[in-house]
Amino acid sequence: LDFKKEWIPEGILNICFANPDPSITSTASGFLLGSNITNVDLLGLQSITYVGSSFLFGCCSLTKVDLTCLRNVSSVGSSFLGQCSLLETVDFCSFEKVICVNDYFLFKCSSLKTISNISGLRNVKCIE
Repeated sequence: LDFKKEWIPEGILNICFANPDPSITSTASGFLLGSNITNVDLLGLQSITYVGSSFLFGCCSLTKVDLTCLRNVSSVGSSFLGQCSLLETVDFCSFEKVICVNDYFLFKCSSLKTISNISGLRNVKCIE
């Protein structure tokens, strides 16, 4: 799935991927990179197994992201949620299948206050 900030009309702050599509199994690099969104609903991305690099990277208005629908993800690219400077809360309860995490994971998330269910990352065997 490729979705760039340039495709978001000016003034749109909330994005919802509501309709699950089983043919979508990965996100392209730069998924919503640097967008001004404040809320993103990933519910329709239930079949994703690979999250590409720079997933939501630089989304400096994002304060919270619900990752629970990403239950099938086994690998996370570099700069996952990096430089989301207002991000306060992340919950990893659904990341039990993740075995590989790349560099700059949550890099420069300076407002991060709560990381819930870190045990969801217990199967990680590879940090690159």
